[in-house]
Parts: sequence; structure tokens; C-alpha cells
Amino acid sequence: MLFNCTGVGPVLTLFRPWKSTVRLDIFHFMRRFTNGLTTEHHPLYGTFCSKLSSCIFEWDKDDVGHLKEAKRSELKKKHQGHVPTDTQVLSNISNSELAKHCRRKTRGVEETRSLIQKLLDSMWELTDTTGLRLINHESMARVWEVQQKHLPCIQDPPGVQLYTNIGSKSQKGDKALDVLRCGWGSSSLESFHRHQCSFIPGKLKLNIFETFYLMCC
Repeated sequence: MLFNCTGVGPVLTLFRPWKSTVRLDIFHFMRRFTNGLTTEHHPLYGTFCSKLSSCIFEWDKDDVGHLKEAKRSELKKKHQGHVPTDTQVLSNISNSELAKHCRRKTRGVEETRSLIQKLLDSMWELTDTTGLRLINHESMARVWEVQQKHLPCIQDPPGVQLYTNIGSKSQKGDKALDVLRCGWGSSSLESFHRHQCSFIPGKLKLNIFETFYLMCC
């Protein structure tokens, strides 16, 4: 039997006798918050999405520590022995390097709930230079009320190894770093189902891909 985060729905019975748990993808969880914003073209949209991601994920401290040591070694070699400060080291680490050499994990239900609430509180009244608010209060209140039930669903499944060491090393300075690949991954189908409901008219537009998406709606 298939289960989703809200129990057993009628659609799930179509896939018997599979034994599986269907979880809401974190990308789609985050995308739902855009329904509570006035527009995706707001100057603060990118900041909001970045902070929302930080409310859900945290970097593995050991992995980050190893990357910082390697980057420090690389910068020291590049600048003829000059020892860079921690600020200089961090400013020279790119997002792609973090994703390549460091693992991320979810923060847990209650910490995520608390951090998202603090994020919403801090940005609740923010506007652009024309006075346009980033957050539509009525819409965001409704979005947040509904999405809190999915917080357990988006946590890392216990006992599942989400990262794979692909077996190669990346040399930085005199340090060698593991190259990691995350099992979550991404694809060209990300967010497709959400937009599909908008650009295909009519009610009878379900397909097999939407079926999986709707399991956790």
C-alpha cells in the first residue's frame, strides 16, 4: 500500500500492491510559498527563497570544515604564503563548491517550523521602493497554515543514505576533497506539474505525472 503524508487517499489505491511512502518534494514545498507572495518579480523574491531554503537545510559542519581548510590552503598557495582570514576563506567558497563537497541535511520539524515563522515575521511588512509588499498577508497566512502539515514529510528519511561519494577527488591546495552526489537531484520536470495546471484549460487534465504530484497536495 502507498501512503502519503495525510494518510491513504483514493488515488493511492490505484498503485496496489506497491509498498512505498510518497513524500512531498522539498522543491515543491518551497514553490508553494510563492503563492503567498505578491509577485515573483519583487526585488526581495530571491532573498526570501534563499532564506527559506536555509530554514529547511543546514550544511554538515565537518564537510564545511574540510572545505574551509582546503580553500585556505588553496588561497595560501595562490597568494605566496599569505594566510587568509576566515572571512576571506568563506567569501571565496562558491555555492557550487558547497554542493560538490558538502552534504546538507534537514533541520527537523520543530526547528524548521520556528525558523520559517521567524522568516515570515521578519519580512511580513517589507516593501520595494514603490511601496509594494513582498508578502500578500491573506494568501501567505493560508499557505503557511496548510504547509505546516507537510513539515514531517519533507524531512530526510531515517536510515537512508542520500549522498554518494562518486569516487573521485578534487585537489585544492595541498588538500584532497571528496566529490559528492545527492540522491535528491533535479530534473527538467521540476515545477512542471504546478504550471501545467495553469496553461492547460479544463478540469480533465490529469496524467500519470500529475497523479504522483497530487498524492501529497
